[in-house]
Amino acid sequence: MGCAGSTASSGTGSANQGKGNGMAGFQDVVSTEWLAEKFNDGSINDVRILDVSWHLPQAGRDAAAEYEKQHIKGALFLDLNKCRDTSSDLEMMLPSADVFAEHVGKLGVTNNTHVILYDNNEKLGLFSAPRAWYMFHVFGHEKVSILNGGLPKWLAADGSTTDDVCDVEPVTYSPIFNDNLVKDKGDVDKNISENNFTLVDARPPGRFKGEDSEPVPDIKSGHIKGSINIPFVKTLDTDAKLLKDVKQLKAVFSDADIDITKPVVVMCGTGLTASFLALAAHHSSQIDLPIYDGAWMEWFLKGDADTMENVPE
Repeated sequence: MGCAGSTASSGTGSANQGKGNGMAGFQDVVSTEWLAEKFNDGSINDVRILDVSWHLPQAGRDAAAEYEKQHIKGALFLDLNKCRDTSSDLEMMLPSADVFAEHVGKLGVTNNTHVILYDNNEKLGLFSAPRAWYMFHVFGHEKVSILNGGLPKWLAADGSTTDDVCDVEPVTYSPIFNDNLVKDKGDVDKNISENNFTLVDARPPGRFKGEDSEPVPDIKSGHIKGSINIPFVKTLDTDAKLLKDVKQLKAVFSDADIDITKPVVVMCGTGLTASFLALAAHHSSQIDLPIYDGAWMEWFLKGDADTMENVPE
């Protein structure tokens, strides 16, 4: 079968949905109502829908298998387990530009395609989609939006799903790497002595304080000296299982006395949930926050002990 986005190379799909528009004509977040209208008015072929579901290993879920059983009609699957640096001993490192281009090109995504991302997380509504959103931005693709509430919200709204996997013609994608969106261990090392930016950690408080264990085996909890904790769940309306609105997202930072108009870098355990803070800053204030991609996992394995705090014995 054909699929949504088969004519998406024109990039004509506008995603204006109120305030917080981080790029001309393309909203960071779109609603299930917006997507349903795309199906209803026949303009669904202006976009490419991608299921970017990813689950923690201990969840015992297979995102690819779940996609094959049920997904939004016309959606294709972008496997975040494969679209990453698989040569790294770290869990969620960005892929090379060539690897990213290969993966999205196989899904029919051109540089002009408006991409709609969603994932399938019943507890939060969003989990891995912000990481995929960030990855697209790193490689120069601004025409990308997240479906707020993901597949659970779509199902609750009686949105159409299928188990049919549509056919797509592979295309050539030309990535443009935005190095200003990525920080490495050397940048964070230098910052400890020079204080060039505020480092914000998106992990839950228990892990930041060293009271709860990390989900990655053999990695102890704690945090980098001088970093500040803003748990990623603060960006979510956990009752509605949606990303908060623009005003509320601005308050996430201001309530923590973080001025995102000044240099700020975000991080987390492996690189995934830091993307929620990057998304929140972009959606609410059109500000790009770089992510320390190696995250706490790299720092714990390779950092100096005297740069870590609250690490359990």
